Amino acid sequence: MFKPRFTYTHRIVNYIAKIASARQAISDAKIIPVYADRLKQDALIKSSHYSTSIEANPLKLDEVKTLIMDEKRATTKAEQEVLNYFNTLNHLDIYADKGITRKALLSLHGDLTKDLLRDPEYEGRFRDTDVIIGNIHARKINHIAPDAEEVSCLVDELLDWLNNGTAEMYPIIVAGILHYELVRIHPFIDGNGRTSRLMTNLVLSVSGFDVDGYLTLDEYYNQDRQSYVEALNSADKSRDLTAWLEYFCQAAAYSVDNVKREVLILAQKTLKYEHTTVLTANEISVLTFLEENGHIRNRDVQKMLDISAQASYKILKKLMDINLIRSLGRGRSTEYELK
Repeated sequence: MFKPRFTYTHRIVNYIAKIASARQAISDAKIIPVYADRLKQDALIKSSHYSTSIEANPLKLDEVKTLIMDEKRATTKAEQEVLNYFNTLNHLDIYADKGITRKALLSLHGDLTKDLLRDPEYEGRFRDTDVIIGNIHARKINHIAPDAEEVSCLVDELLDWLNNGTAEMYPIIVAGILHYELVRIHPFIDGNGRTSRLMTNLVLSVSGFDVDGYLTLDEYYNQDRQSYVEALNSADKSRDLTAWLEYFCQAAAYSVDNVKREVLILAQKTLKYEHTTVLTANEISVLTFLEENGHIRNRDVQKMLDISAQASYKILKKLMDINLIRSLGRGRSTEYELK
């Protein structure tokens, strides 16, 4: 039976208090839907970059953003790795039907490693060989994972605890424990780090603790990968997770605070139009886009709001009619700017 060992230190309690305060500020802030969508998309892109970057993926953040936003097909293993991560993270809800099960974990790993493993047979399947993490030639061993024949039982015990023994625990603590334990068990031939981080996101999402999908914990890990690895290794000998959970809660507090800062800036922009009853959310989105970029075209509006050319023109015409914007040029080259 899985029973994690840790102590609620002052550091952990203080981080939890900071997280709770920041989450409340985010919840109270009012932003228009287009800003919310942008924050979610940015979080997906950043997580896909930073989590794969931890595993030495060479793509830069701008390259990942272009790959995803332009809906390009992968032409390299690095691109496939990023797209797999993005697609899995973007559809996390499908892995949590009636609890987080063994089937869900295997399915998630299969989608994450699709077309990446030397032997496709191991996509979505527990390892059947023993694993040592580190550099054997340099005689530097970071972690010796449990024997292969123990993996299935250890995972089942962990998931049983997750689904039945965590009702009274703070979701951040639950997510941190799951993250560490999956890394320790190392249930797969490859992709264990990415799987652990995705499962962390899944736990936070299921518990409603993912801050509306804006959270990017992986960015904090990637800033100092050695500290991340050392924090994970801190519990390997004693099996006491306190030091790791202090690090994990610090990462969560940092990430939630970053989200709060962005949301409050966007809330101030939204507030400018809050009492303008003649404007819809889509019309406000066009105006705020213009404030940030200076000009806009019909096709920009279509893409931003996912609407037809006719619906886009209708919005732009109304904003011209009420004297908020003006047009420059004619035909397809027409641009619009704030008056």
